[in-house]
Amino acid sequence: MSDNILTKSTDLGIGNVTVGNLVEMMRGTPPPTWEQTCLDLDKKLADSRQYVTQLENRLRALWDKLEGERKYYEDRIKRLEEAGDALANNHNPFTFIDWNKAKEAKL
Repeated sequence: MSDNILTKSTDLGIGNVTVGNLVEMMRGTPPPTWEQTCLDLDKKLADSRQYVTQLENRLRALWDKLEGERKYYEDRIKRLEEAGDALANNHNPFTFIDWNKAKEAKL
């Protein structure tokens, strides 16, 4: 039996692995270069920034929608109060008192 280093079995803490097998495993996927690592990180950063921009745009659109709805309901409440005032002024004085109490309770 020869003492060829490529076929000699050596315990590397992961079971018996021959140096030849280890060399073959290392040849399959070389470690990335610093340049490649930086390029990968740069791409991930760009993707993250794009995602944040998309989230900001969606948030802004939702905010605008809610702001529009808030203005609509404020206007609606104002018109209902005006209609209630008109009805209370043109009818029974007790209705006017009850209406004013109801408006004050809302505040």
